[in-house]
Amino acid sequence: MSPLPSSAPERVVVRRLTGALLLGYLVYLYSTPYTALYYDSMTYWDLTGRYYYPTKSFHLLSFDSSIRGYLLPLLLFPFRVVAYLTHIPPIQFTRALGALLAAGLFGWAAPATWQAVVDPAPLSWGRRLAFAALGFVFWRDYFNFPLTDFLSLGVMLTVFWLIARRGHRPGSVLLAGVLCMAAVNMRPVYAGAAGLLIVGGMVLARRQQLAWAVVSRQLGAFVLGMALVGAPQLAMNAKHFGQYTPFVLTWKNPAAPQSLYLSQLSWGLAVQKYETTIDPDYCVPGTREPEPRIMYVDQVGQRIMDEEQISFIYGLRDLNHYLVAVRHNPADMVALYARHVFNGLDLKYPTPYLLRVFGSTLPLSLLNYTVLFLAGLLLLGRRHRRPTWAQWVVLAVLVGPCLLAIPTAIECRFFIPIYLLLYAVLSFQWPADWRPWLLRWPVALAYAAFVLICLVISSNTLWHMTNGPRLLWP
Repeated sequence: MSPLPSSAPERVVVRRLTGALLLGYLVYLYSTPYTALYYDSMTYWDLTGRYYYPTKSFHLLSFDSSIRGYLLPLLLFPFRVVAYLTHIPPIQFTRALGALLAAGLFGWAAPATWQAVVDPAPLSWGRRLAFAALGFVFWRDYFNFPLTDFLSLGVMLTVFWLIARRGHRPGSVLLAGVLCMAAVNMRPVYAGAAGLLIVGGMVLARRQQLAWAVVSRQLGAFVLGMALVGAPQLAMNAKHFGQYTPFVLTWKNPAAPQSLYLSQLSWGLAVQKYETTIDPDYCVPGTREPEPRIMYVDQVGQRIMDEEQISFIYGLRDLNHYLVAVRHNPADMVALYARHVFNGLDLKYPTPYLLRVFGSTLPLSLLNYTVLFLAGLLLLGRRHRRPTWAQWVVLAVLVGPCLLAIPTAIECRFFIPIYLLLYAVLSFQWPADWRPWLLRWPVALAYAAFVLICLVISSNTLWHMTNGPRLLWP
């Protein structure tokens, strides 16, 4: 794909809309009722202390987490220093950072990547605003907290944009490698992205009959960029764990190394959906102790675990046991993971930390089902248009982590790349002459049936909530 600069008027629209989004998110995030960082988000903030406390001075290689990468805590470290000196709560800093991320992602990174990879046609301010509005409605409270889901996705989208628009410049390719490894360090599930980009780039270069000298120079710049970010992680892994790899180990317990992903496979059998709450009224049964975990039990999965005597999956021997269970129960496993896919797309809260578990979620659910239905219709209308090789690579990089998440205890945030892709399809490809095909009784009947099916499946999931059941409406 050759570079295609945006027109001057469109660049003005992008700047103004991004600035407006930044201001809007700042106003909104600083008005939300959250008073602190919680659970995973607080973990990233606490990990910044690994750079200082072991030596009483900043030392990069003192970071010794086996389950999370060094980069996000390193980026947060200066803000922790300021928070310590000023006694300002951490969330006041992460709100500002979240507003910057949201504005950059919805205002520039996602639309620019769409134009670079899918369709170079100019996007009107109305279409850009519709895309940003969908992101705000469904995900707005996530930007209070320093989580890696949106940050790593925004970084990876920037990688695509750099390669598509400025891939002829070695400096841009070097930066793309840096950002690619940054995304991998923050979200290890992107570990296969680098390989896909390298292989895809070489195949694309072969098809375009580029000189091998040019290809090798670009490939070397990309790998060098990855090495610049991966080298510190390799040094940390070697120093603290004797492992010579530039990737995050994702070990839950360094004393007894076990893969976080493998352990999630057993959780994924027992739990068809997982959420986290800070609702003080949601308590451990029989006590007044708040319970942060909301688990939606899968009775079929628990039966399989009992019959196959599966507890936790720690290593390759347990993984083989899990694969035997899959082979013995093929139909049940397909249905189980189909429920995971639906639950991953059944977004009910615009926050990672539920303020009120038993509040009404029906309006947001209905809006989400409507978006899924309309985006699905548009994709069906484009089924005869085959993606290019470059588009297949981008799609694999974005959707691959979502597919890997399906066997785990699913959370809606694991499917964020799919959600943003659907929002882009709906906003950027909505036809001007939509009335003739949308305002027809077959479409209306299909929509009603789709929503009804979604409500039935969603009700079944809510019925199996621990401390439940929960209803679709209070």
